[in-house]
Amino acid sequence: MKPHPTTPPLDVSGISVTMMRLMGGELLLRYRINQAAKVVVPRGFAHRSEEDLWRRTCLEFFVYDQNGRYREFNFAPAGDWAAFQFASYRKRVGDYVPEVAPQIDFQRGPQVITVTVRLPARVLDGVSSASLCAVIEEEGGHHSLWSMAHRRDEPDFHDPMSFAIRFGSSAPAKPKEALQHA
Repeated sequence: MKPHPTTPPLDVSGISVTMMRLMGGELLLRYRINQAAKVVVPRGFAHRSEEDLWRRTCLEFFVYDQNGRYREFNFAPAGDWAAFQFASYRKRVGDYVPEVAPQIDFQRGPQVITVTVRLPARVLDGVSSASLCAVIEEEGGHHSLWSMAHRRDEPDFHDPMSFAIRFGSSAPAKPKEALQHA
């Protein structure tokens, strides 16, 4: 991913994401944040659905179907999550409740943060494209906005033109298929 030019990071040097289907079809997303010593990660979350996660360090995943509808997932490194459903561009129709709550694991080293998210197999049913994004808060309240593609002068994670991951059909991907995004 790359930061939007209007929201450069202070110290974070890069974010990469590995996405793969596991045996049984479960989707795994592994976000790696480099030079992350000053990244703020709120504590005390209860691994529950929570609004406004995007105001702090938050990792995001968007999935878009062939009919203009899409879902947004927000993952806090400490375990809380949120999911929303949209009928079209920014027209929210409600919360999305996956059949199984996302599982979020978090590891922090001196310079690297790794967040691993597991989602139920059916999350990609009917999906034609997807996007990976992140809001990173560093010490002092500084925020940078990261995405695989920025198409506008202002950051906009909902922009369908930014959904850079393409799926060949509406059929679920086969196990062992993996993409590496940097």
